[in-house]
Amino acid sequence: MHRNLPALADGVFDLLIIGGGIFGAGIARDAALRGLRVALVEQYDFASGTSSRSSKLIHGGFRYLEQRAFSLVAESTRERRILQDIAPHRVRPLPFLLPVYRGDPRPLWLMRLGMTLYDVLALYRNTAAHRKFSPARTLAMEPGLDPKNLRGAIRFYDCQEDDARFCIDNLLHASELGALCANYCEVTGLAAKDGRIVSATVTDRLGAGSFDIRARAFINAAGPWVEQVAGLLTPGTPGEIPRLSPTKGVHILLPRLTQTHGIFFQGRRDGRMLFILPWNDCTMVGTTDTDFKGDPADVRADASDVEYLLAEVRALFPSSNFTASDVITTFAGIRPLLKSDASTPTARSREHSILRRGENLLSVAGGKYTTYRLIAEQVVDAAYDVRGSRPAECRTARTPLPNHRPAPAGDRIAEIPDVYVSDVTYAVREEMATTVEDVMRRRTGMALSRSGSPATAERVAHIMTNATPQDAERIDASLRAYIEEWGQSRPGRS
Repeated sequence: MHRNLPALADGVFDLLIIGGGIFGAGIARDAALRGLRVALVEQYDFASGTSSRSSKLIHGGFRYLEQRAFSLVAESTRERRILQDIAPHRVRPLPFLLPVYRGDPRPLWLMRLGMTLYDVLALYRNTAAHRKFSPARTLAMEPGLDPKNLRGAIRFYDCQEDDARFCIDNLLHASELGALCANYCEVTGLAAKDGRIVSATVTDRLGAGSFDIRARAFINAAGPWVEQVAGLLTPGTPGEIPRLSPTKGVHILLPRLTQTHGIFFQGRRDGRMLFILPWNDCTMVGTTDTDFKGDPADVRADASDVEYLLAEVRALFPSSNFTASDVITTFAGIRPLLKSDASTPTARSREHSILRRGENLLSVAGGKYTTYRLIAEQVVDAAYDVRGSRPAECRTARTPLPNHRPAPAGDRIAEIPDVYVSDVTYAVREEMATTVEDVMRRRTGMALSRSGSPATAERVAHIMTNATPQDAERIDASLRAYIEEWGQSRPGRS
């Protein structure tokens, strides 16, 4: 996958996809598998928005049962099974314990009933059916849990994945199939004639100027920026502009806490369902769900977000005594949820919508990571309709997603996760990694581990410079930016 801007400006594409998150990546792969000529541009790095800031789960959405979103749960569990089949190297089963305490807003019998329904909606395609455990057995598996008023626990399975890496893999496969993809390319205008877009004006953020990309259909998969992209068309253009009610989700990384399970539990403060997950050499805790009205490019964890999550960890694991000084790092992302009248952010639907504006602009809004493949299939089908032709068969449910990571070679940079000099070099030369953050956060997992320090980042910058000496100045600037962001993401430690 190489950044070939002259090729993007040459010819006419069947589809131009705006947005290089998981939806854009999935759409590009689907369309390329059907034989369409595809272009994709992303204003920052691939997966740099919501698609690298999730809970790193492919899950059926057990908590959506409370909203009676049965069809979404059935759809999610079906997609979870498909992703396990096509990408077993990325989507791995993870056992969860769901401890229940006396006084919890959802008693043990209700949770068991919900889990039975969860198994049914999955058509029993889960890794294993749920099981109930006594308090003693629960504490034997996770001895750090608060034993006071523990009524028991339920074990069930969902899946864990590296969200950014999974997105990059989809883009790499799309590129192998002929799609032309470019990061750091921002769509700044849409030129239309008689209600039909003929080209998009793209500005290269790395300094190569502006150019036009022509296409027959345009897909707006810009996530939190979907409204802005749709608004590039002339006011009064027929059709719908997607409307969002975004929420912010914050995660924190702590020293390793759990034994062999993820923990899914009811928060003591407000009863929300929260996660404690094993991640690299750390424990990931999340997530918050609060209204967000700022710039999606500038979202971060506030002190109140961090303390909320820490308080819940201390309540569930009393001996942990974690404080802000124990936080290894934090990350925050925006959920681009559809606008709704729901009373709380948590109650907002995770459904998606595909909207058409003008003759040939399709916008995808809402949705969740787990169902990205199905959403992509629906968008590409709709794109065929825009072009007035019958859809070719979708092949993504049965076509394996290749494992693009090169064989280890050279010196090891990080023990956990396993990262080598060859990984960094490959990321620069074959995966369009341009900045230190691209490598640390999205091509490898080092930023979300104990290996995310400035010392590691400096070594990464050195390797990147050796791979592309002409970019030394830009890499050095990106190193300074990464170190500054690293400090800001460590409350109480910087």
